[in-house]
Amino acid sequence: MESSNIRNIICTFFEKNASKNTQLLFRKWFRLDEYPAEKEEYMEELWQNSPSVISAQTLEDFSKIKACLSDQIPAKPVYSLFQRIITYAAVIALIVASSVYLTYQFAVPAQLEYAQLSVSYGESKKITLSDGSVVAVNAGSTLIYPKSFSADTRTVFLTGEANFSVAKNPHKPFIVKTKYLDVRALGTKFNVQSYPNADYTKTRLVEGSVKVDIETGKIRSYILKPNNQLTYSHKSNNVSIADVDAAKLAAWEDGYLIFQGVTFNEIVNTLERKYNVVINCDGKKLSKQSFYVKFNPDESLEEVMNVLCMLINKSSYKIEGSTVYFYTK
Repeated sequence: MESSNIRNIICTFFEKNASKNTQLLFRKWFRLDEYPAEKEEYMEELWQNSPSVISAQTLEDFSKIKACLSDQIPAKPVYSLFQRIITYAAVIALIVASSVYLTYQFAVPAQLEYAQLSVSYGESKKITLSDGSVVAVNAGSTLIYPKSFSADTRTVFLTGEANFSVAKNPHKPFIVKTKYLDVRALGTKFNVQSYPNADYTKTRLVEGSVKVDIETGKIRSYILKPNNQLTYSHKSNNVSIADVDAAKLAAWEDGYLIFQGVTFNEIVNTLERKYNVVINCDGKKLSKQSFYVKFNPDESLEEVMNVLCMLINKSSYKIEGSTVYFYTK
């Protein structure tokens, strides 16, 4: 691709109100390892030519977010290119639109010292917090947590997906904050899934009990029982609760991928994070179907795609480097 074409793609995207599908395609293209220097050059040029619209509140909010971040940097950050550009203040609003962590406006207690764990695509990591709680963080996710739980609650902030095994402490509730909902527990095992580009936020309870507060509009609260899955739709603002095998759905921690009644797009998004690839397909053709499928830890990308082709009639695929093309008739 010529350098001028890369510049035109970036400039055109930020000059126009792109559709949701176009935004998704742009994010996928921008995440590819191709032409990193050119992408960064033109993002900086865009910033240099943008009028400053920073207010005192903008700087205050940005300072709060920066205060949360430690000096922990993963070997290969999911948004490594964006993380260098994040210092360009005039582009903050544009980066927000591209689903970077600044979409969250948290009220962060100033007296606490925070650390950050970011997990790249193709990886998952496990961490033990200062209270003994264990958190498994999935690919493409970020967890911000206090280095020491010295406040009245044990509050952490999540974008992406994580499994929580919470140490019991009846005097200090454990709270997971996401953009749309909070999950509160005293001591239990549960999963939270809140990816920035998803149409939903989910939480599943493995054991114990949790209280879920929907933070958009009028606050709504729900108490979940084991194997309950709460799904909050970002579009419709609706909440649904269904029975699932929560332990199996959380088995990605051990390398398994188990899907129960999900859309094809959900499978694609998960595979992209698992195998660190970009999958190009027409998900609209399969949007009305639900899929049930399980993949084992040792299955390669090729084996997974072969299974999908068996599930979907008249489909085929082609892998070129880190890009997968999936065709349906």
